[in-house]
Amino acid sequence: MRESRFLASIFSCLGVSALVLIVSASTVPAQTGRVSPPTVRDPKGATLERTNREATLRSAEMEVAVEKTDQRRINATIEQMKEDFRHIQIVRNEIVRNILANKPFDYTLISEEAGDVRKRADRLKSTLVAPAGEEADKSQKNEIDFTDQEMKSVLVRLCKLIDSFVENPVLKTPGITDAQQSKKVAGDLLIIIDLSANIKRSADRLNKTSK
Repeated sequence: MRESRFLASIFSCLGVSALVLIVSASTVPAQTGRVSPPTVRDPKGATLERTNREATLRSAEMEVAVEKTDQRRINATIEQMKEDFRHIQIVRNEIVRNILANKPFDYTLISEEAGDVRKRADRLKSTLVAPAGEEADKSQKNEIDFTDQEMKSVLVRLCKLIDSFVENPVLKTPGITDAQQSKKVAGDLLIIIDLSANIKRSADRLNKTSK
């Protein structure tokens, strides 16, 4: 819009200048007796040139808008990753406190915590795990129902997997490139997703049977 107003002001100034030239030209015959023939202009050509110029400006504006939108999307993704990475550790600490309390498990709470871990781990997977890794993991997924006696040990395993994931040097130290550790990040994350889903499903089942 700024460029369009700028062009409009230029055209306005050009119109004023043309008017001055016409007025000046009209005074020449009285002084010299000679009249210069006007220049023939193609109105269609002038319109086409102006249209092309405005189209170029609009194209430039659209490119800038797309770049800004892409950058905002990238920034939003990074912030979401940071939040998921931080929150998954908070939930891990809550699970540890529940284990150390040595009380009967609140399966409603366990279901919520496991569901939260799975949701955030799944979101992290979309940016940290290559599609090839996801495809390879599909054949390994299986549904397991844990009993009340097994729940403590599987919760401990989930916490240790989260520790392994967040402490991986590839994630802790920017700039590190290690193919083996990157593969471990993907493996831990996919197992966390699978295990937390099984824990949530088992907790929901145990919660119903206990009522």
